[in-house]
Amino acid sequence: MAHGQKYLSDPQSYYPLPFSLSEMHRQVLRTLMLVEVFGSPLCSPLWKKAPPKRILEVGCGNGYWSAMCHKHFARQGHTVSFTGIDIAPVASDMRSEGMDWRFVQHDIRKVSIPFKDEEFDVIMLKDLALIPPALNLTANLMEEYSRCLRPGGQMEIWDSDSTIRLLAPHATASSSDSESEIDDEKHAESTGTYTITPQTTFKPAQNTYITEYNEWITISLTKLGFTTMPCTLMAGFLAEEPQLTDVQTRRLAIPLSEIRWEKADDSETKDKELSHKSKLTEDQAALRQTALLTFVMWIESMSPHLKDASEKTVGEWDRWYAGMMDSLLSQHGTAVGECLEIGAWWATKKMPKRERIGNSAIAAAKARKAEEERGKGIVAADDKPTPYPTEPHPGNEWDFRAPPKI
Repeated sequence: MAHGQKYLSDPQSYYPLPFSLSEMHRQVLRTLMLVEVFGSPLCSPLWKKAPPKRILEVGCGNGYWSAMCHKHFARQGHTVSFTGIDIAPVASDMRSEGMDWRFVQHDIRKVSIPFKDEEFDVIMLKDLALIPPALNLTANLMEEYSRCLRPGGQMEIWDSDSTIRLLAPHATASSSDSESEIDDEKHAESTGTYTITPQTTFKPAQNTYITEYNEWITISLTKLGFTTMPCTLMAGFLAEEPQLTDVQTRRLAIPLSEIRWEKADDSETKDKELSHKSKLTEDQAALRQTALLTFVMWIESMSPHLKDASEKTVGEWDRWYAGMMDSLLSQHGTAVGECLEIGAWWATKKMPKRERIGNSAIAAAKARKAEEERGKGIVAADDKPTPYPTEPHPGNEWDFRAPPKI
């Protein structure tokens, strides 16, 4: 126990979050939000026609992501086996709900994990940035989980930046964008989020409380050995792993409330008083409220570290916290454009060289046969409509083939 909450009872652990009911609720809300804005529990388009058979969730916590992924595939009539691994046994036994589930309690600081080579089709790592920094992520963690991934399988990472920036007025996708980018933009528009590209413009947060939070969270996480902007690093981690290839990502900005500049209909209204009528749908507004709530709950979970960084007394901190809650939840303090920045990254494990050659030859033969049959008016089996429904979000083809320059 510390600060009135339960923490991992290991003096060598750097994990900064408590094992409290409110923190579990935050993680559940966050998972719900991310699945909603990404359009699926897996962002990679690889698994739409042929879903994976075996999935490993690293740092599974209460296992809520696995449960959502199970329901996603079960609705389509697919059976998927899920394994969760975590240092703390907080996940319930979901087998009673008809889920093929097993939990493995393991300290991932002990890099040799208890799984067979090539055991999984998908390995999901959520909130990788909060894994103890004593691990060498690129040399140890990625290499070990790549070992457990079958050739042709994929590793997927979801994470977000801890600091909050302000999203500048966002231009819509141009007509020259690829089909996948246009689809991503349409899904982002439907959820009231914004696709982040290299051209997206951000500015420093203007809300006083968020500005102070940014300063304190940077001090806190730096002291613990974490980064506040993991979204700038994840593509590099995957690209540096020699067993992985075709690194891709999808990044989104989720505004914490309706933004003033969103209410302008066109350039002629920019110098006029903006309409007070909301242009968000009920679902879009609810999603942003969820994003704001998870951010406030994050501040609550990190309060001991933030208070120490602020050097405030207990009374001063309580007054700051009350003012922050009033500003963000009651006074529309993020209407200028403060947002959460989230991302998903995925990469494919390379096939053995001989198998790649063989698969290429088979694929070429199938393509020739399909072309011949189409010429004769025959519909190939692969061309028939699939019972697996079209996902609203197919994933972005923004390709990171080399580590970003930091």
